[in-house]
Amino acid sequence: MRAGTAADLPARRRLGAEVRTKVQRLLGALLAGLTCAVVILLGAGPAAAHDDTGDAIALTVTDERVLGTAFVAFGDLGYDDTSGDGLLDAEERSEQDASVAEGLVAVLREHVTIAVDGEETVLIGAGPAPAGDEAEPSAYVEIAFVTGPYPGDASELDLTWTLASPNEQVLVSVDDDLVAAHLSGDGDLAVSLSSISAVRSFFTSGLDHVASGLDHLLFLVVLTFAVVGSVVSRATTWRVVKLVTAFTVGHAVSLGLAYFGIVPIPVAIVEPAIALSVVATAFLALRKKGESLRPWVAALVGVVHGLGFASSLGSLGLAAGDQVAALAAFNLGI
Repeated sequence: MRAGTAADLPARRRLGAEVRTKVQRLLGALLAGLTCAVVILLGAGPAAAHDDTGDAIALTVTDERVLGTAFVAFGDLGYDDTSGDGLLDAEERSEQDASVAEGLVAVLREHVTIAVDGEETVLIGAGPAPAGDEAEPSAYVEIAFVTGPYPGDASELDLTWTLASPNEQVLVSVDDDLVAAHLSGDGDLAVSLSSISAVRSFFTSGLDHVASGLDHLLFLVVLTFAVVGSVVSRATTWRVVKLVTAFTVGHAVSLGLAYFGIVPIPVAIVEPAIALSVVATAFLALRKKGESLRPWVAALVGVVHGLGFASSLGSLGLAAGDQVAALAAFNLGI
């Protein structure tokens, strides 16, 4: 009985190994299918998936006053959807711009408060940004506004914003510094207007970029799945560290090259390439081959993903003196 059991042990081990292999392949196939489905869904949206700073609330603190631009839900501003489609088109805007502009300052004073160094400013002017005749129908209208003068130097800004906007991000620029922050759940914001705050805000943006970058996370999960499998050990952990590091280095290099205009590549090319990279990596994981090439693949795809976010940093309009520090802080966050 013992001999038979001992003789059957290698066979049972082989059977167990085969079962584990089949389970890993099945899970890999399911993961690849899920990846493809998500990529297809993401591909149905706008091409510039990485760039969400264009519709942020932007404030510029000058020596005398605060200038701002923002996108706001047209209903909050007093526009009527006469067509009933839930959107505001160019014709509807042209018919209502003048009447809405007359009461826009009063609307903003009711929903927006801006204080500099603890002293509340007064909103003295506002108007809808010009829209071309061929502008696409939208749920939001861009507005511009300006405050009256404030006393003293600008070292801190407080904002209360209760209007419906597509983006809770707030970009505050003063002199050569730009601070990227987000409104709280109550619509409040307090930022320090200093170089240190500016650099720290881009470090936080780097963290947020990874946390909200579904394409990055999908890629890393798919690429590392075949390495780790169902067993987590020191060897597999080290392989994962190499993959993540290679991806991050490639991302940082291409982000810098594209941001400074050394390698300008259109978003229309980069975004589909990112989607393809995730799908291609899923197939690589399924084949379970080319282990020595995976760090190079990770670095190459990191290059592609970095190009995708360069347009977003470029739209922040950083002063030349701050570009290097902001970019370095952003990459450290990643």
